[in-house]
Amino acid sequence: MRKINILKAIVDLLWIFSMPVVLLIIGFSIAIFFIDLGALNIEMNSVNFNNNDVLSKVLFFVSSINYLLIIAALYFFRKVLNYFIRVKIFKETVIRSFQKIGNLLIISGFISLLISILSKIYFEQKVTLEFGLNQHLVIICLGLFFLVLSEIFKIAKNQKQENDLTI
Repeated sequence: MRKINILKAIVDLLWIFSMPVVLLIIGFSIAIFFIDLGALNIEMNSVNFNNNDVLSKVLFFVSSINYLLIIAALYFFRKVLNYFIRVKIFKETVIRSFQKIGNLLIISGFISLLISILSKIYFEQKVTLEFGLNQHLVIICLGLFFLVLSEIFKIAKNQKQENDLTI
């Protein structure tokens, strides 16, 4: 039980530190269409947004939305950890939260992969094919893991209900 408390403390700390960043990103994403990006050196998720054209601003806006998806997944993970600490493991809310986390992470992984490919083509004018482990694939795999975990918890909940009915 001590390990889950440590995990909960780390996730809460991440949540607290991400809230000012979320407010800053929302405000900056709205203002980005009205300011000149050429004067600023903006880099998000290893993509440098230094052009002042529409595609650069749209990519920055989509990248900001992608960051908010990850923060939403962190919110649902905090919710799951609260249920785990209260030893309410097989609640329907936990299973739905795992599904939401998985879906959010998969969408986020594909969006970040798409942004990475488009920015490489648009800003650097080159197409490269890389094999190996990168952050986009890790996020997608993590999302799939949470979806599998949701299914496992659904099966375990049904088994627990059957076990409770057995004499």
